Amino acid sequence: MNSIINWTFFRVFLSFALYFFASACVEPFIPELTTTSERLTVEALISNDPGPYKVILSLSEPYSSPDNNLPIETAQVSVKDQNGALFSFKHDNRGVYYSDSTSFNAKTGHIYTLIIRWNGKEYQSSPELLKEAPGIDTAYTRYVEKTLLNGITRGEFEVYLSTKDPVGKGDFYKWDHAHINKTDFCAFTYDGETRVRYRFPCCSPCWNVVKKRGVIDISADTYFDGNTVNRVITSIPYDDDTPYFMVFDQYAISKNTYTFWKSVRTQVNNTGGIFDNPQATIPSNIYNTKDTSELVLGVFSAAGHKSRGFY
Repeated sequence: MNSIINWTFFRVFLSFALYFFASACVEPFIPELTTTSERLTVEALISNDPGPYKVILSLSEPYSSPDNNLPIETAQVSVKDQNGALFSFKHDNRGVYYSDSTSFNAKTGHIYTLIIRWNGKEYQSSPELLKEAPGIDTAYTRYVEKTLLNGITRGEFEVYLSTKDPVGKGDFYKWDHAHINKTDFCAFTYDGETRVRYRFPCCSPCWNVVKKRGVIDISADTYFDGNTVNRVITSIPYDDDTPYFMVFDQYAISKNTYTFWKSVRTQVNNTGGIFDNPQATIPSNIYNTKDTSELVLGVFSAAGHKSRGFY
């Protein structure tokens, strides 16, 4: 009996001792975050579509900051073509600059360079050739059934587009798409006292444009040079029988732009596993003309564009 009591007491004592030492050894870890300097951030795209074209400038915030990027509103922005002609952009609001559509419409086969003067510095992009984008020949769907993790089978439509890649390697593509649907109500208010939500009808035809965010769909023609490409763009759940209208955008981008978006996609898709690619600086085609070691974020893209609607 005494041996049983002693063993029980020993186990209780050992449990308390282990808990005490474990508690004493654990200290809260507070990582020291290195505060990086603010960086010029650029979003700029010109295409063969009619202008105006848009350039967005901002100043990046440190990683630990709860704020969004700060808009840059005092820069001088212009685009220069291969003949030296300079086309100015005018600031509109919160770091957004627009070109003058009456004087500047980009053309395929031309080379363009973005120039930014701000804070006593001059930044330039590498020259970007605006290539002709092949047309979207067809768009079609394929019905498939997929079994979810809970065992339920759900039907959906895979949406494809078909395009013919020109002969000769070195073509790069980026695809976007949007769902467009008509809306009957354009304004909403909420009465806090009665908890009633009021809707106001549109006074003219209005449309919702819904883009799928967070998807970076790009490709090089390494494996389909000169052939027809049938590419899955998105999938639509089969949960409604009303017409579903989509618009596809196909861009012929440069190698610089492709490399930039490929790096962004790689880092966005990292899951923290041991086989993930290590974090790295995303290459930009924009640089400080007097100090090329200064890191600039973002990309300037000159891209041929073709679009197609599809029900």
